[in-house]
Amino acid sequence: MTQNASPEYPRTASIIALAGGIIITLSGVLFMAVSAFILPNLSYGNVNIPQGLPASAMPGLVSGFVGLMGIFGFVSGVIVLVSAVKLLTSSGQTRTWSILILVFSVLSLIGMGGFIVGAVLGIVGGALVLKRQPPAL
Repeated sequence: MTQNASPEYPRTASIIALAGGIIITLSGVLFMAVSAFILPNLSYGNVNIPQGLPASAMPGLVSGFVGLMGIFGFVSGVIVLVSAVKLLTSSGQTRTWSILILVFSVLSLIGMGGFIVGAVLGIVGGALVLKRQPPAL
């Protein structure tokens, strides 16, 4: 535990990544809620519907697309969150956890990435940990 308290340990970068993971997760939950409760009840009367697609399928199509974005954002956010927490608590595998934070922060952009802010925070936090030089023994 004393190793985590050293000034060389990337605590600030871990907290930045943790904040990014929280924002990404919350935006994923928001997208899922909107796709479940709001989008199916909207009127799509003035939307051009592709030929061969019945008008009644439009709410489900839009809701499903936004719901998939929300699920992807939620899963990416949870992985960034878990990786940031593991980065804060275990000092042995900082490189592995920071790479996971970076990869899933970039992938979260598919699900809007916490309205871009969460993804940027995750990318910055993960990059700061990778940039850090391990303390000399």
